[in-house]
Amino acid sequence: MEEQSKGLSRRPRTPLDDHRIPITALLNENWRGKNDPHERRRIQNRLNQRAFRQRQRAGEPVRQYNRHSQTASSSPASQREHLQSSDDESDDSSSSSSSSPTKTLSPDPEPQSASTTRASRANCIPDPTSGLIWDELARLINRNLMDAAINNAQDLGINSAALQSGTPIYTQQPTHGRPLSPALVPVELQYQILHDPIIDTIPHPRLRFNILRAIAARQIDPTAFSQSVRNSGAFERSRETWQRGGLVVWSSADQISSWELSCPFIRRWAFLLQGCEDVIVGTNAWRTRRGENPFHLSLSQIR
Repeated sequence: MEEQSKGLSRRPRTPLDDHRIPITALLNENWRGKNDPHERRRIQNRLNQRAFRQRQRAGEPVRQYNRHSQTASSSPASQREHLQSSDDESDDSSSSSSSSPTKTLSPDPEPQSASTTRASRANCIPDPTSGLIWDELARLINRNLMDAAINNAQDLGINSAALQSGTPIYTQQPTHGRPLSPALVPVELQYQILHDPIIDTIPHPRLRFNILRAIAARQIDPTAFSQSVRNSGAFERSRETWQRGGLVVWSSADQISSWELSCPFIRRWAFLLQGCEDVIVGTNAWRTRRGENPFHLSLSQIR
């Protein structure tokens, strides 16, 4: 009877109780209030580097993927970002004695990390509707993605209110007369199919075509796809583990080499990437820079 009463008194488990969620506390990294997109991307890059080094120190194995025989090459913009990343790592090393390190939440934290754990949990918001988990890094990644989308939307003449609300539109011809990046020039289906305007801001014509063709053929749920993009950065459940989903933008918004696809995104929408090998090449460039194994260019071999 006593055991039953104890069982009844236990609070229900929530996603935050799962010790496999690699939630991090972002200490001494106040990105809020910074309006410079480049500065926020630098912080985003620095935090990702810290999280990766933290997993290495904790002995967490690097996720294994089929390695392509050739290393993905990077664009000049990517190389500049890599140089900045190296500088940031040096900054982290030199300041480690004076600043608090990033901490990972665990179910039974050590006494010395208890305050960090409480701070982390306070900054993590589980979404009961979607089942996603949002921490500070997720919010930063999402802010940078939406800023990139807004930047591209302005070039396309898309109303920012419609973009942020996700109100379906038929793409209109830009009327401002400014030069448009070739990567953003609308494909015919954008004028013909009602769709979330965030699709228009993805700087890859073939990928946009594949997405809209799948919507027209009812091969995908357009709302589900939009949520995958709009919830970028949040943790989602993928094959019994918690991983950040969606897209990450590291540099120039109108260059696909600046965009990285997450593992959950590729797994879920791999069939939309047919003919988009350069998107995976760009993603692999960012992954290998962090010491993570690249995805195989053959979509059928992505696990």
